[in-house]
Amino acid sequence: MIICYFGDSITLGFGDPSGLGWPGRVSGKIANLGVEVTHYNLGVRKDASPLLAKRWKGEAELRKIGGMECKLIFSLGTADVMNGIEPADTLAAAEAILSEAKEMGDVLMVGPTPVTDAEKSRKIGILSELLAGLCKKLDIPFVPVVDGMLASPLYVESLKGGDNVHPPLPGYAVLADFILQSEPARDFFGLE
Repeated sequence: MIICYFGDSITLGFGDPSGLGWPGRVSGKIANLGVEVTHYNLGVRKDASPLLAKRWKGEAELRKIGGMECKLIFSLGTADVMNGIEPADTLAAAEAILSEAKEMGDVLMVGPTPVTDAEKSRKIGILSELLAGLCKKLDIPFVPVVDGMLASPLYVESLKGGDNVHPPLPGYAVLADFILQSEPARDFFGLE
């Protein structure tokens, strides 16, 4: 199975000294279940969704191998809010990305993550709900993470111990576990 993870610096795992971020942990746990996994973390710092829309397809095509299952995972929105991208622009870019991605392989979207700034987290929460609605319309599984991460003392403390946007290692571990315990991700990866 080939898994391509696309997103911003949260997907990249910025601030995680292990270099795994949440994608490396998700892929590692799947591999530990006996699944052959080749994963590519294609997160880019400050890569808001309009920029992601311009690059994701070419990067995904370079990593496909004939006859191998290809799964595409997108996580966007946090960089959009932090960089002042309007929600309508995020949704337009996300719809273009996801609509086209469905033609290449199985698609999963992981919602944007909260930050310590309450007002920005409120905006991220609203954007997450809009993205969930878009995914429902497109019949793409969606994992909302904002409320779960805000309810996790370890994640919140990790944010404060980092730069208030990127959680160091403990926070990325909490996020990866949360994603893999969600029904949409379990169904997406065929986990029991």
